Amino acid sequence: MLAQQNILALLHTFETSALHMSFTKAATALNLTQGAVSQRIRSLESMLGFRLFIRMTRKLQLTDEGERLLSVLAFSLKRISDEIEDIRVQGLRGTLSVGLPPTFAFLWLMPRLPVFTERWPGLNINFRVRAGLVDFNLERVDVAIYYSNLKYPDLYCERLSEETLVPVCIPSLAKKIRQANHWLAEVPFIHTSESVDSQNVFSEWREWCRESGKNLPVEDNFLSFNNCQMSIEAALNGGGIIMGRKRLIRHYLDEGRLVAPFEIEIPAGRGYDLIMPRENLNRPGVQALAEWVRNVFNEE
Repeated sequence: MLAQQNILALLHTFETSALHMSFTKAATALNLTQGAVSQRIRSLESMLGFRLFIRMTRKLQLTDEGERLLSVLAFSLKRISDEIEDIRVQGLRGTLSVGLPPTFAFLWLMPRLPVFTERWPGLNINFRVRAGLVDFNLERVDVAIYYSNLKYPDLYCERLSEETLVPVCIPSLAKKIRQANHWLAEVPFIHTSESVDSQNVFSEWREWCRESGKNLPVEDNFLSFNNCQMSIEAALNGGGIIMGRKRLIRHYLDEGRLVAPFEIEIPAGRGYDLIMPRENLNRPGVQALAEWVRNVFNEE
């Protein structure tokens, strides 16, 4: 068993050295000293009975035997990696309970969810959708994603993405706003309070006006919703101008259904957080979801 472990370590060192064509760079990648890497290669060459590298001044070159070994080793390691991944996919089963706010679930997660379920077909997901933060002590929820700027000292909390605020409305209304010399009193401001840390319906508009330097009568003529999706629907139907959270409305902007009449964006000061009890961090289902969500946020 020890001999098998030893040769696997030596082969890994050889592959890393061959990929970098440098014992020094391989040592850095493997967290070893350059001398330890060199010794491992000599041990492997002695065990195999042939040389793997031609050592030249300032560089290495693979021998013909080294080229052949690297080729079969790379293929074998890929097969092993693929097999391990297949075992992981087949082995990830059970039910995962996920807490989400309504609009994030509807606009962001639902269009992307089929990719995750296809990736992990054996994992069932129970969604707990509501605007308020779940109580992990009272509810059977494994992990949650919420929009806020709160601190959670007793929980694991990871910021997945910041949010950006931008006023948006339908194109015809945006045209009227741009052409007017003053604010159109008949245009309602649309407010939403779907956030676990702020239920003030005017907060996002106030923040945008302060940062942009525009003095708009945001509290004179308005529609107010405690559900962000409803406020977006109101804007899509020409009901007024909404303070858009850009991650949630991106596809409406891309399609041209909503446009930004002022073209001024500000940081929201809030973002999307991955939250869970610390003991859930190493659960396979939680890890799979967390890794997937991180990758999607980073790619977008």
